Amino acid sequence: MVASDQTVGNGRSPLQEAERQFQRLGDQLRVVMDGCDCAGEVSLVQARSCLLGSSRGARQRDVVWCEVIRRARMHEEWMVGAIGLAMPGLRMSARRVCRGLAPAAVDDVESAILAGFVTAMRQINPEWTRLAWRLRSRAQRAGFQERRRETRQPTVNDQVSESAAPPIPWGHPDLLLAEAVRAGVLHRGDAQLIAESRLEKATLVAIAADLDVSYKTLHKRRERAEARLVAAIADGSISARSSTAATIADAAGYRTG
Repeated sequence: MVASDQTVGNGRSPLQEAERQFQRLGDQLRVVMDGCDCAGEVSLVQARSCLLGSSRGARQRDVVWCEVIRRARMHEEWMVGAIGLAMPGLRMSARRVCRGLAPAAVDDVESAILAGFVTAMRQINPEWTRLAWRLRSRAQRAGFQERRRETRQPTVNDQVSESAAPPIPWGHPDLLLAEAVRAGVLHRGDAQLIAESRLEKATLVAIAADLDVSYKTLHKRRERAEARLVAAIADGSISARSSTAATIADAAGYRTG
């Protein structure tokens, strides 16, 4: 049983419980890797370490993930293994999505992230490229959907005073990017590029290598996307608190006024 399907009542968060299950099974689940320092048959625990440090980029990761997806659709223990293999990315997503939430809400959001990942594993086309990124993105979107539900739930203060502003995290940069995608200001890939390079502090050099494009091409793509985003904020096409706009605009070298 994967962690998202059970209640964690032992003090561990859903992601911590998923990692515990992975450590229990990961050495028994083995994949064949080629063209890197870990060439040959290795455990999923070893594969995770190898892929994190691999200079082979997306191609090597896609080969491994294609096989893991195929097996996870047939065997539950491999779904546990897939969650563990993706854990570094899922943790990063959880930190972003859960920022500012109460502990109980964090558990709900982590569970949603895991459930979203499992759903993505069952639905994604394994022939696509950048599988790890696509899986993580879908899991993260599921987490944000749960976050919005959590922050829209009525509180005691809401019941006492109807004029009180609802606790919706308008100032969250990720929600600003999501709004920009919905409004057609940004393509989804451009929003992800801004999030990874500006909010997660991933370097453009690393992202360009992962995408198999030149640094110059990616830099121009981000520059154009950020210009559209800042213009949309300035003319009111999308809403954002000034602090949120500044988070991205300052990083991009723009001023919002």
